Amino acid sequence: MKNTVLLLCIFLAGCSSMSVFQSPGVLPKGESETGFGGSFIAGENGPVIINLELHTRRGLGKNWEVGVKLFGFPALSGGVMGEIKYQIMTHPLLVSADIGISTLLTRDLNYYDCYPMVIMGSERVYGGYRGIYRNGADYDLKLQVEYYMHGIFIGYKAGLGPHLRPEIHYYFRDPKIGLIIFGLGLQFG
Repeated sequence: MKNTVLLLCIFLAGCSSMSVFQSPGVLPKGESETGFGGSFIAGENGPVIINLELHTRRGLGKNWEVGVKLFGFPALSGGVMGEIKYQIMTHPLLVSADIGISTLLTRDLNYYDCYPMVIMGSERVYGGYRGIYRNGADYDLKLQVEYYMHGIFIGYKAGLGPHLRPEIHYYFRDPKIGLIIFGLGLQFG
């Protein structure tokens, strides 16, 4: 039973963007940042990778930023996400709202996901709430999948040149049963 739950978690998580890899601040207009990362869960024999991500972000102007993310596993399944972030507050904490929309194509199903998020903290230490709403269907529209997960996260931005971003996420549909995910990203820019 334990292995079945683990495999189900890997399948569901590998089909979504699970880590954030961004703080609540926005990039200045015209500046960009690019990076890559992975999301992991703790398995019986150590960490198990559930997702790979390649992402880029660009500042649009006062308080606005956009991003694009490729995620999944090459040659198995993968998705693309577009997101936009608006910085709501700068004092006493940075607070931003972000919405991401993604599509994921697999051999059996097509998924469309929505990721509402609130990020707060500083450029170095941040945390917040993230939801994942998923709607999926097979090519004949005979099988449909729909679910929503809530999540809270905390992350850190380390380094002055390339930035290392470790994160911890807790996703749940029922607060008593959750999934802890570790993210580790590296960003340039």
